[in-house]
Amino acid sequence: MIIDVHGHYTKASPKLDAYRGHQVSQQNKPTKRALNISDDEIEHSLQGNIRQMKERGINRVMFSPRASGMGHDFGNALVSRYWTEVNNDLIGRVCKLFPESFSPVCQLPQTPGVGPESCLEELERCVHTMGFVGCNINPDVSGGLEPFTPSLDSEWWYPLWEKLVELDIPGTIHASSTHNPAQHVNGSHYVNWDTAAVVELCNSRVFEDFPDLKLIIPHGGGAIPFQWRRHSALHQLAKKPPFEKMVKNLYFDMAIYDQDSMELLIRRMGTDNLLYASEMFGTAQAIDPSTDRCYDDTVPFVNAIDWLSDDDRYKIFEGNARKLYSRVENW
Repeated sequence: MIIDVHGHYTKASPKLDAYRGHQVSQQNKPTKRALNISDDEIEHSLQGNIRQMKERGINRVMFSPRASGMGHDFGNALVSRYWTEVNNDLIGRVCKLFPESFSPVCQLPQTPGVGPESCLEELERCVHTMGFVGCNINPDVSGGLEPFTPSLDSEWWYPLWEKLVELDIPGTIHASSTHNPAQHVNGSHYVNWDTAAVVELCNSRVFEDFPDLKLIIPHGGGAIPFQWRRHSALHQLAKKPPFEKMVKNLYFDMAIYDQDSMELLIRRMGTDNLLYASEMFGTAQAIDPSTDRCYDDTVPFVNAIDWLSDDDRYKIFEGNARKLYSRVENW
């Protein structure tokens, strides 16, 4: 079995964007309207995903709302709550229509300047009512504006960490959009935050206080595999526990798009901490002219690493995901 832990609903009906447009226009009086998308429309929108999963041998995708569309930086807490509920309800419907292919992962109703305890009710609703198995966590709620979001090493986040442990679900640290015109959302903003999340968490006592916390860093950890010795040196100079030890508290998805980078990631992190991911129909859906395959068609890269054992491949493709996503019942 191949489990892809990083999928977003990027092909949702245009009616979802229309819903958001109406919400933006009515932000002074937010209301929650019905999202009139039929099951047939949902099924049609996912035919590309289903086709590519079959072609690539991917059996299951952990499926969440579009990351750049989480929109936490816009509107007040009520706007964020309604938009989050609509998106999570839609993901829940997708996973009921295709229970053998997709497992639901939710976004959270995060709001600038509002603590994460405000997210717990929606998180519990998703897990207990709709069977969600994970969540995405935006580490930069305001998109780079004030009020700035506290560092991930701050106790400000502790109510959310406590709830993740209680529910026994993993959280993926995934930024949304940014107001900084110097940052390309997919090209730099996301991978910058991947790197920053590792640095902040590895310099914290979060895993001392929450040893059972399961956090995933996407996109191969950003720059971390390439700046490994920089962080090792910084930890030594600060008389902190070795970086190599601290980073083992985290999990990393493999949504990176060449074999050389994958090999470095595996050598740095070890196979116990890695999860296969392709982020299908996301950043890397273009066709690579050197292979005539999509850049995000990456199963062959893992299979081509000849020094991996069968057990290593099992962990990457399946075993580690089974361990983290303990609430999935229909593997």
